[in-house]
Amino acid sequence: MSIAKERVLKEIELLPDGTTIDTKGLAQKLNLSRSVVSHYLNQLVKDKKIQKIAERPVKWSKVEAKNPIKHASFESVIGSDGSLKKAIEQLSAAAAYPPDGLNVLITGKSGVGKSFLARKLYSYSKEIGVIATKAPYIVLNCANYANNPELISSMLFGYVQGAFTGADTAKDGLLKEANGGYLFLDEVHRLSSENQEKLFSFIDSGQFYKMGDNVHPQKSKVRLIMATTETPENVLLTTFLRRIPVRINLPDYIDRPVDERLELINTLFMGEAHKINKKIFVDKDVVSTLLQLNHTGNIGYLKNTIKVSCAAAYHDCYNSTTITLKLKNLELETLPEFKDYGEIIVDPDKKKSFIPQISLEQKLTDITDSLKILEENYTDENLNTCRLRVQAVNKFINKESLKSGLHVQHQYLFKNIIAKQYGLNKTDYLEPIIYLLYVRHFKPNCDISKLKEVITNYLPRSFHVASKFYEKLPVLDSESHKSIALILALLLSDHVDENIQLRGLMVAHGENTATSIQAVINYLCGNYIFDAIDMPIDADITTVIKEANKLISSFNTTNGFILMIDMGSLSQLYGQISAQLDGDLLVVNNLTTLTALDLALQMKQNLPFKQIAEKAEKDYSIDVKYYEGFSQSMNILVSCISGLGIAEKISDIMRQYLPVGIKVIPIGYNSLKEKIAGKKWSYFKQTLFVLTTIDITEKVEFNHMNLYDILDSRGENKLKKWLSPYLTPGQLESFNNQLLRFFSKEGISERLSFLNPDVVLGEVETINRKYEDYYNLKLDGKVKLNLYMHIALMIERTMMRNTSEVPVKPKSEKERNFYKITKSIFQPIEIKYNIKVSTYEMSLLYELFKQFI
Repeated sequence: MSIAKERVLKEIELLPDGTTIDTKGLAQKLNLSRSVVSHYLNQLVKDKKIQKIAERPVKWSKVEAKNPIKHASFESVIGSDGSLKKAIEQLSAAAAYPPDGLNVLITGKSGVGKSFLARKLYSYSKEIGVIATKAPYIVLNCANYANNPELISSMLFGYVQGAFTGADTAKDGLLKEANGGYLFLDEVHRLSSENQEKLFSFIDSGQFYKMGDNVHPQKSKVRLIMATTETPENVLLTTFLRRIPVRINLPDYIDRPVDERLELINTLFMGEAHKINKKIFVDKDVVSTLLQLNHTGNIGYLKNTIKVSCAAAYHDCYNSTTITLKLKNLELETLPEFKDYGEIIVDPDKKKSFIPQISLEQKLTDITDSLKILEENYTDENLNTCRLRVQAVNKFINKESLKSGLHVQHQYLFKNIIAKQYGLNKTDYLEPIIYLLYVRHFKPNCDISKLKEVITNYLPRSFHVASKFYEKLPVLDSESHKSIALILALLLSDHVDENIQLRGLMVAHGENTATSIQAVINYLCGNYIFDAIDMPIDADITTVIKEANKLISSFNTTNGFILMIDMGSLSQLYGQISAQLDGDLLVVNNLTTLTALDLALQMKQNLPFKQIAEKAEKDYSIDVKYYEGFSQSMNILVSCISGLGIAEKISDIMRQYLPVGIKVIPIGYNSLKEKIAGKKWSYFKQTLFVLTTIDITEKVEFNHMNLYDILDSRGENKLKKWLSPYLTPGQLESFNNQLLRFFSKEGISERLSFLNPDVVLGEVETINRKYEDYYNLKLDGKVKLNLYMHIALMIERTMMRNTSEVPVKPKSEKERNFYKITKSIFQPIEIKYNIKVSTYEMSLLYELFKQFI
């Protein structure tokens, strides 16, 4: 292993448990270039010596110990891989922690399952062998004795004969009885302060005293589980709380994901079916109501409601082999809005179907691997591989699971949003596949942020449709939700025409006027062409404007945007959304199916925007307005001949300083040249100026400048003149410095072999500033860029001993003084890098500076 690679590994291994570090931070620590560090990190991941954490930015950590084997006690808990996953991980750790486990406090409202989970912790502890198979499990509900602190004290700690009236014989307390096992204190907040103090004294020492005896300490080895419905800080002593290292909060029933609520309902009905030995059919209205039950009694209340409803239905169907539950069997005062999750049928004689999980896990791993390849290298071949691997899980779909209420809702939304609203009516075969990933809470172990960036760049229309579907679908796991939306976008890209350049939006009054027309148009075109927003008659226009702006901000509108709207809202809506647009706008002020279809067919054919707009103005007798320009709001254009990469980075820098009203738009060089060649000056009517990476030699009717001219004093002054109405002098200077740093970093990164450009650039800036302060200089950007490049490369070649060792004597007093100040300025660098700047290098620096000093 190379020395540098060993240094990278050692630094990772020194990280505390559970701590991560990103590539940039590690490179700075080791004073190596980011690319070198990244190379070794990826090698170490392949060697399985470190772990890669798929975040943004990517993080790295040392290899963690393997997860403990799952045990039946917690596996059977509904939500063990969902909303309760973290809680169960904490409980597992509390049980296994040597030598005697950790005490636990479970909080949550009444009926959320605190007692149930406490019992599961006891069972789990027996399973893993940390307590004996016959270890005791003692329960005390402190609320039952809250009005008699002395009685509860005697129950907990025991008492000696004569300790109080009626204490005719000595008695051991619950702490003694629970020796070697668990003591569960429910409603622990009802303990008096005195009893809390006695209890935390026992936690600290393992000893306690019986009532009436302060001389003979009793010993017991007890694991404590406590539960409360209150906020612990409000009801328990701070000193007591400090002794409870593991604290877990359980969510309300209504806050659990919908799949967990469905499973809870199924499980409770199955329990009743076994008791009465009959099949139970639950009407979909009942399922909808039980799913949305929002009661302070939570799961406990749900359980009682189901029990009572089954009893009522049993009475009605006494002689039948199946009992049927309808709304009339539920004793509820109010009913929620109906949501179709289908019916539930439970059969006590029917076993659950088995899915070969091992093979499925391998297929899911294959999906993750293909996604990793795609995020690094987007090609049609890699995209097709991803699609095929996702579709390969089709054979693992359990037909019984497709009868569940959750699938009913999933299928309904898929059909209405993707097939109908967006016109993708040949995608129904994809629905069961993504449903399987959805119910499994599938989360691929890859960089989701990077994958999203790739997909939104190459498949923006497909991603938009997928996002609209997942906006309506109940969230089971937030991370999984984001991941599967990206996977669905990949699958839909086989059906969505990504070559359609224009974007279109319909807005109309009525509950579903716009979306109905949208569905018809997209269906007739056989593809996603238009989006739509409905405006209920009583809707506030500001709400619609907000929704429209949110929608438009996610679109690329540089090629043009078509807005179709019904009468009465044109002026208000256009004025509010125009600032969001980055290209031409056509407004058609009379939304009809016929007009929309005509425009959609032209959009599908990818006819030029101007041709569509001119035809609309000519053909339609209705009000049509055509707004031409790169943007409908004030803007600055940035164009780079080598592509959008540098233009986008410079645009990002500028946006940090400019007010919200000014848009910075990176545009393709060919698009800019085409507008100039055609003398389309109207496109630039809102443009403050254009920045390019080569000179514009033609005579044009807008301000423009070569980006690199900003670095000399003349260009800097010109930019100040253009931006001074919008930026303060301090902001202008900060912007120029950041731009200089960007160009310096771009150049230095290409030339440095192993030094980290981010680190060395900061050091070079400090060196340059010291020269400016000493000689009272104000150097322009081009001079600084030259100095930055020279000094950075000088440091590296000095480290590599790739410099002349021939001493150079100063030729004048001025030069001698320069050498002296240079030695002082470079002293921190010499110490840090263990180098010595030679007089030869000083002479080169002097040649660069002498014209200014």
